[in-house]
Amino acid sequence: MSIKIITDSASDILPSEGERLGVTVVPMRVTIDGKEYLDGVDLTVHEFYSMLASSKELPKTAQPPTEDFKAAFESCGDGDDIIVITISSALSGTMQAAAIAAAELPDRRIYIVDSQNAVVGQRLLVMRAVQLRNSGMTAPEIVEALEREREEIVLLAVVDTLTYLHKGGRLSKAQAVAGGLFGIKPIVTVKDGALAVLGKERGKGKAFKFLRDTAVGLGPIDRSRPYALAFTKDEDFLIEFRAAMGEEYAPSDAVCDSIGSAVGTHVGPGAVAVAYFVEK
Repeated sequence: MSIKIITDSASDILPSEGERLGVTVVPMRVTIDGKEYLDGVDLTVHEFYSMLASSKELPKTAQPPTEDFKAAFESCGDGDDIIVITISSALSGTMQAAAIAAAELPDRRIYIVDSQNAVVGQRLLVMRAVQLRNSGMTAPEIVEALEREREEIVLLAVVDTLTYLHKGGRLSKAQAVAGGLFGIKPIVTVKDGALAVLGKERGKGKAFKFLRDTAVGLGPIDRSRPYALAFTKDEDFLIEFRAAMGEEYAPSDAVCDSIGSAVGTHVGPGAVAVAYFVEK
């Protein structure tokens, strides 16, 4: 008997990394110009952003179907404990799809955890589950710890362009145009499982300062638990962010990966985020 960890691709954990971590990744669906792709399987991050730039319409993302979760559960051993960590239920129906699949397999021990987060914040909870599994904790102990510690995750991000927030209906055209003219950069976080705007600053320098000041006010990174950075294509923006945040809030040893289609669709190629467990 062993403990199997399953997550969805909104965590931005690619199948190859999942294999290394001992995590099964169930892909989200992405539809671009009428064609559907499996996120992270037959559509790479590089391909996604190239297609995003040229797409006539904003891509559509969808939760994995129930059948995909059921197949993932059935691939586990009969005696295995299964822990599923999903994107926030406030952002997607993915958790519900996993729950329906679990209900169809009543003889399996399946625990479903709402990460109450997404992308790099969700990734952290998955990495923490791996860390706890490797320490020898039981599945119920891991689930209890995850549901407690998810409240200690800090996710802070800066969005460089308002174009895609406008395309996705989150900003009016007037707001997007005005914001673009004045170089407005929204600073966002996750609150109660949903994306929330913490503030808006004019220019990258002020936005990064706002973000760092916010991080300082929330408390230092707990280096004993996972921490990570993520960005959407623009590596120069990431470099500027790291310089502004310094080693204290953008550690050089942090995992750093690209933000995939689930959130990249809505923020576009200019965004960067840091996520960590705050030190208690």
